[in-house]
Amino acid sequence: MKRKILEVIMVIAIAAALAAGCGSKEKNASEDSTEPKEGALNICFVVTGQLGDKSFNDSANNGVTEIAETLGCNTKVIEIGRDQTKWQPTFEDLAEGEEYDIIITNGSNAGELIQTISLDYPDQKFVLFDTELDGDYPNIYAISYKQNEGSYLAGVLAAMVTTSDMPYANDEKKIGFIGGSEHPIITDFLVGYIEGAKSVDEDIKVYVSYIGSWDDTAKGKETAIAQYNQGVDITFPAAEQAGLGCVEAAVEMEKYIIGVDSDQAMLFDESSPEKANVILTSVLKEVGNSLVRAVQLEQEGTLQWGTFESLGLLENGVGIADNKYYQENVPDDIKTAVADSEEKVVSGKAAVTSALTDEESKVQEIIDSVAP
Repeated sequence: MKRKILEVIMVIAIAAALAAGCGSKEKNASEDSTEPKEGALNICFVVTGQLGDKSFNDSANNGVTEIAETLGCNTKVIEIGRDQTKWQPTFEDLAEGEEYDIIITNGSNAGELIQTISLDYPDQKFVLFDTELDGDYPNIYAISYKQNEGSYLAGVLAAMVTTSDMPYANDEKKIGFIGGSEHPIITDFLVGYIEGAKSVDEDIKVYVSYIGSWDDTAKGKETAIAQYNQGVDITFPAAEQAGLGCVEAAVEMEKYIIGVDSDQAMLFDESSPEKANVILTSVLKEVGNSLVRAVQLEQEGTLQWGTFESLGLLENGVGIADNKYYQENVPDDIKTAVADSEEKVVSGKAAVTSALTDEESKVQEIIDSVAP
């Protein structure tokens, strides 16, 4: 009898082991979908927030996907949220484990922390996007973007839309800008947007609001509705996931939106065409492309560690989305004006102020000049 019981126990144990080893286990976003490739670079993308924002984080994640698919690297994605108490131990564990050749993360959020950690783990390489380097960090490569140049083109478009005969325009010369929270990079978006708008109409008014969150879509929607109720007919939210609430507001109130970071209209193309139809264009930060470029340079042995690069319109680091909604919904004269403005910025004929490099007093003067 005891022998039969032991046999049954063994059968159950074997069955359990087989079940655990089979492919029935569901994978989440942070797990690799393929077997690791021997000899390939091992890369980890740490998301200081969440995926699914159809904006900044998703743009970076698309680049990581391409790194795996086209460059043959082993990649892993870890979402650690916005609770900064979890950031330091997570990055230190990853660096101490020496599992990854490169750790990629958002430098505008975690840049200072990574700079500190990099000194304790000199053999661990880090790629930071959306930041610059401030000091000597030989195991970090950083990428910054001239978002002010991309948003300059958005300002040109917005100023022309509000005075056009487009269906949702009201000719009140009021446009909006909504930030997730006050941050130098968000101010850089804003100042470029204002200068682009003023290049069209010196008397334009720009309503500026901050959601106070990067994740709260309900608050984002509420903020956009408040702007629309003040007579704004087009607004530009730079607010990551919270900005998706602004898109909902635009649909409900029959107003316009300018997307940010990713081509947001095309991301809604199949799932919510009514949302895609109010997104006239998006200011693109080509985060994904810049990450692919960085890893490709590392594979070639030419990536300059300890440095940072700033990518603008000239380098195709930023731009605006030219998709079917842009072509169908934006009048030709506005598209021509935007294209002309891009040529002026690239050639240096139009200089765009930067909140990151210009005097704070100059930046504030520009912002104050369009206050309602």
